Amino acid sequence: MTAPGGLSSHDLLLAVEPEDVTAGGAGFLVIAGLVVGTVFLLRSFNKQLKKVDFEEAPDEDDSADRRRGATGGEDPRPADESEEGPRSPGG
Repeated sequence: MTAPGGLSSHDLLLAVEPEDVTAGGAGFLVIAGLVVGTVFLLRSFNKQLKKVDFEEAPDEDDSADRRRGATGGEDPRPADESEEGPRSPGG
């Protein structure tokens, strides 16, 4: 590939020193914008989390009652239901 002026792209790459290449002002503005946006998102996220109401440590008695179905340890299903579901009248 030949660039205008008869120089190849390889010659143009050699003309620029790698240590002289920087991101410039546009790169700085992009990074600064991302940082500012991230700060606003984190603040909003913290506000939303503070609105959430949750139990930090449930009581042991409450969780045991929920597992039993709060019926005193009895099976809450009617006696005519098995593991497969209600029985059909035909047998």
